[in-house]
Amino acid sequence: MFAQIKTSGKAILIVPTASLDGTTDFQNNDSIAEFLRLRSGVTEWTNTSRPSSKFFVGYDSSNEPDENDPSRSYFQLVFGRTLYKIFVIEPGRYTITGVSYVLPRTAAFEAPGGRNIKPSSLGHLMLKAQKIDEFERGQKWEDASYRTETVEEDYCTSVRVVNNECMSRAKTSYDVKRQTSEAGWVPSIQQRTFEARNVTATIDKEFASFDIAAGEVVVTDGLFAEPPAAVLRNKSCKQADQERMRCELEQVTLVQLLGEVEEVRNSQNPADYGLPKLANILSELTYRQIDIKARETSGKSVWGPSYTLKAK
Repeated sequence: MFAQIKTSGKAILIVPTASLDGTTDFQNNDSIAEFLRLRSGVTEWTNTSRPSSKFFVGYDSSNEPDENDPSRSYFQLVFGRTLYKIFVIEPGRYTITGVSYVLPRTAAFEAPGGRNIKPSSLGHLMLKAQKIDEFERGQKWEDASYRTETVEEDYCTSVRVVNNECMSRAKTSYDVKRQTSEAGWVPSIQQRTFEARNVTATIDKEFASFDIAAGEVVVTDGLFAEPPAAVLRNKSCKQADQERMRCELEQVTLVQLLGEVEEVRNSQNPADYGLPKLANILSELTYRQIDIKARETSGKSVWGPSYTLKAK
């Protein structure tokens, strides 16, 4: 497949996103909830001349190769806190058209707004309920446990006096209570189910874009949809169907992760994973700057600078 990139009219694109490997304490529910929040952030890019050509960038986006589904990343590389997703895509101009994420421990819906809600020029988002199970690990006191066993015995009922020989026997039984475990503290796991908010936002204004030509091998900066990336307009929500609520967008904030050619080359070698042709192609890798229309804002993300696009 990679050997035919130059003649197939496709391009190879590498986009960074946040790597969450090794940062989560899976024995701590707060840490798990934060992991689920961050891993759910996905940014959707769409080809402006071929709207059916899309790809999705995020820690949790699919990484199963499928030549018939270019939205899936073909391979991924890790360099420190950065996860590089590799896509085989159609050439053209790509722009961000949506983001999605999940907010654990958050009410799924907002209070409905009034009638005749005006659509936002920025776009809209859909809210849907989701359930997330948490497991509380601790200790509980258990009393000592016992079981009752029936013991059977036979005994002599008649003895010959001359030689003390038993002439007849009978059986008897009685119950004995035995301790099977001591009293004390034992490990326990208690399951609790919490509501979560599943958010899918459609962006109608240009946040950022880039161009890529057939045969190119390019790394760009990533724009991470760190939840909660979207802010809904006050009193703009309305039930859309049986399961979802629609709200109008007030603003969208994405976090820039710098794509570095040297980081890609100094990460894992694809040849070690049975992809020697991909390893050869990455030697042609160049950096492509994206055109960000959103404004840089004073965000507090640990992943990079924040950029915000507003409806007005």
